[in-house]
Amino acid sequence: MDTVLGVITLWKVLGAFGLILLLNRLRLNLGLALLIGSAALAVMMGLGPRAAAMAYAKGILDAEVLSLIVAVVFLLVVSRLMSDTGQLERLVTSFQGLIPGARMTSLILPALIGLLPMPGGALFSAPMIQTACERTSAGPELKTALNYWFRHLWEVWWPLYPGVVLAVSLLGVPAWRFILGGLPLTGVIVLGGMILLWPALKEDRPPDARPGTIRERLKDFGREVRPITLVVLAVPAVQVVELVLGWDLPPLSAVFLGLVLCLTEVIRRNRIPWRQVAQALTNKTIPPMVLLILAIMAFRGMLVESRAVQMIQAELTREGIPTLCVILAMPFLSGMVTGIAMGMVGASFPLVVPLIAHLSGLDHAAHAALAYAFGYLGMMLSPVHLCLLVTRDFFGANLLGSYRYLVGPALFFVAGSFLLFGITRLFI
Repeated sequence: MDTVLGVITLWKVLGAFGLILLLNRLRLNLGLALLIGSAALAVMMGLGPRAAAMAYAKGILDAEVLSLIVAVVFLLVVSRLMSDTGQLERLVTSFQGLIPGARMTSLILPALIGLLPMPGGALFSAPMIQTACERTSAGPELKTALNYWFRHLWEVWWPLYPGVVLAVSLLGVPAWRFILGGLPLTGVIVLGGMILLWPALKEDRPPDARPGTIRERLKDFGREVRPITLVVLAVPAVQVVELVLGWDLPPLSAVFLGLVLCLTEVIRRNRIPWRQVAQALTNKTIPPMVLLILAIMAFRGMLVESRAVQMIQAELTREGIPTLCVILAMPFLSGMVTGIAMGMVGASFPLVVPLIAHLSGLDHAAHAALAYAFGYLGMMLSPVHLCLLVTRDFFGANLLGSYRYLVGPALFFVAGSFLLFGITRLFI
């Protein structure tokens, strides 16, 4: 009991999360719920009005936040134009001509978009899931879970994700070793989604028969997926340019280039007049999404200003909680608090790395992979994860109802992570 009471900062943060979820359950706008939750956290952490205002300002008034907003607006415009012109429907239909059925479509299309280290990128695949599930009885919460879960199956090892790059740097290990440790985790993510999400996805009617040969269907799919392919290719292309020329471009440069190319291709392919592009920019879904992003960043700024993560770390260590628990708890809590891999790694791995520094070879790799896995788990369950929130907003889903579908795959991921950890340690 004393140990439980000793981690008081953890209870404060969890209380703020609980308030956010409750307010959203009562149908308050999620952005407003986040702002109220962050204000409650400021009070619990003893921040005065001036300090709280500074925390909000630091969270919001940042060039990266502006870049994020512009990127998300681009995503909304592109997805709106692809939807209005029928290209999204053609893309899904052409893909189903190759691999029919909503289940495989619900896995592969979000996974394809997941190759892009794009903030809020789940917003790109959400309209595809909407189209793919038209002949199913899937509700908003299931669609949210499918899009969100399968969108992030690469983030445990894919080297284009900044969180992975930072983890490799802090661990001081070769990138290939970290990638090999994370690859099996992707298999666990896919398997968990297939076993626990797919059974709820029942098709009301079979897919329509597709005319033409396989070659013709591949050609159709290639033509419709080209805008997305341009975004995917822009990321490694910009990294190669940076490496060759020694440039240090802003973090979202590749994403912006890809989205500009994508938008240009959508306009060209569908011969869209500029008047229609301007109408897409005034889409009524844009202001609530901008408010949501600002609220997330304000909440994150409050967490940074209050030093909540550092205080939780100190409390766990002071209470004598076992080292392995700290190695797992800190990434998990950091992932929950920040809702982003970079934040999770940056907040927790400076503590985790010294705790496993004395280990060697497979033992070190196993502990590092398990720590990252638990951070990923916290990030995926975080109520401030941008992809979860924008997906929920797109489908009009209930946040707690979406969690009902996510808990099963999350527990499956925990079990799979421990199993892989145990198997790896058998060879030590």
